Amino acid sequence: EFLGLSATQLQKSSVQSITRLHISKVLLVLGDTYGEREDAESLQDLKTQSLHIVFPTGKKFHFNLDVSVSTTVSLELSNIKCVLDDNGCSYFENVLSKLQKNSRLSNLTLNNIEITWNSFFTILQ
Repeated sequence: EFLGLSATQLQKSSVQSITRLHISKVLLVLGDTYGEREDAESLQDLKTQSLHIVFPTGKKFHFNLDVSVSTTVSLELSNIKCVLDDNGCSYFENVLSKLQKNSRLSNLTLNNIEITWNSFFTILQ
């Protein structure tokens, strides 16, 4: 039903062993070294209805995961900080735009988010 994981880096090969499982809710807490050597496609084969990713708070924000997991109905992202300027979050906006590929996604929750107004409205659109 529920799987909670903590990871310092995320690679497709490390997630592969649980991709055959049908887990209702997955909580993924990313460690401080996240963003250095991630495989953007590492979550693509995950079969879960609810995915919650908690990004580290103590370092520069990196978002390079493709979170458009086809089976996910509910996606929750925590600790998002990109307030450099209106173009500073373009990588985050591009990743979120991929969510349109997932026709099953009906709930997107953003927790503890620091972002400019313009970027926020772009995300909503």
